[in-house]
Amino acid sequence: MQDLVRSYAANAPLIQKFILTTLGNVSLKSLNVQLVERLYKTFPSLELLYKCDEGFVQNSPNIYSTSKEEHHHIGVDRSYLIDEVAIQKGFYISEPYISTATRHLCITVVYAVGDGYLFFDFRLRKLLERFDLIEKNNLFKYMNRSSYAIIGGGLLFFGVFVVLYGFYTFAGYLIAEEPLNIDAVFKPIIALTLGLAVYDLGKTIFEQEVLPRTQHVSDTFNAKTLLNFSVSIIIALLIEALLVVFKISIHNYKDLPYASTLIAALSFLLLVFAIFIYLVRKSEKEPVDIRADD
Repeated sequence: MQDLVRSYAANAPLIQKFILTTLGNVSLKSLNVQLVERLYKTFPSLELLYKCDEGFVQNSPNIYSTSKEEHHHIGVDRSYLIDEVAIQKGFYISEPYISTATRHLCITVVYAVGDGYLFFDFRLRKLLERFDLIEKNNLFKYMNRSSYAIIGGGLLFFGVFVVLYGFYTFAGYLIAEEPLNIDAVFKPIIALTLGLAVYDLGKTIFEQEVLPRTQHVSDTFNAKTLLNFSVSIIIALLIEALLVVFKISIHNYKDLPYASTLIAALSFLLLVFAIFIYLVRKSEKEPVDIRADD
């Protein structure tokens, strides 16, 4: 979605000039069937149009590109879509927004006619595709989303499976009525921690790559997923290192250097992770220059 907005912002003068010039060449005196058919034929990206009176109150039904009409919108005040200063030029073009009627990202063009204003909703994606500013690649996008759905679904499944396996392992110790040992306690904890990390990763893939994006998505790096996954992995490794130390201390002290090496490696990993968190927090606090280029 943000790619569409950026592409439109970079080419807005060209697109707006084309729309306004084309509308100027069409007789917009009265809204009738012939005019509607001509407009939808001229603008493949046009998906909705309607008319308002001079007070911006809608006095015609919503007319869709599919010839569908919705009459319950008649009488609705559309002044919230208008910049009253800009409309004095005889036209107004809104910023991109999500249409409540079509659920698509669109821009609304308001064009003054004799006894009111015509409102045109253009679907932004189709508008940009017409100018070859973005590529369609619908098949590739479908395959890409399907691949992410399979991978994300697999991670979700195995995350739940590992968690259930942890409970199953612990239940096995209880049913067997054997004395609890270190393995019986720590192994289910490790399984639950790893299962949580895998599940969280799969959930994030689904949210960001599979599910439709209908809200603002920041272009800045989102470290939350990496942080959650890394924390889960580090905790699991620390638990495993603690388990190794306990085992060695009980059975064979000669293997303690191996446990010490594992703990030293985890300590270095924690140091790197702490530096990473510090840099992320620092970048979030730095002010962002949002001024447009001259």
